[in-house]
Amino acid sequence: MQNKKTPAEQLSEFLNFINQCHTEYQIASEALNEEDKRLQDLLHEMEFASNKAERNKVATRLQRSRKERRRNKDIVKLNEQVVRFFEEKPHRDTLNKMKQLLGKQRKEEEYLFGE
Repeated sequence: MQNKKTPAEQLSEFLNFINQCHTEYQIASEALNEEDKRLQDLLHEMEFASNKAERNKVATRLQRSRKERRRNKDIVKLNEQVVRFFEEKPHRDTLNKMKQLLGKQRKEEEYLFGE
């Protein structure tokens, strides 16, 4: 099999894609929550700033925080449909069966292509 991916390689790529979507979703969701908490802190800092220069510094940090929140929210939205799909029990069961299939397929390919 020249340059053609084996069924196990293709299945592995798909499962890795699903795992990557879930990981990116989780990390971005946590970061999104942190930025939401930071918003309150920044608003309090702005409220109690003693002068214009201090308020401007806080406003700049607020702007950066909002941009970071938007970036993470976009990552969440990008991966959300895939993650939600595989959270449903029938699809989660199928995903688990695909993982088992990958193990069986690897053994079969090792037998066929091994020495």
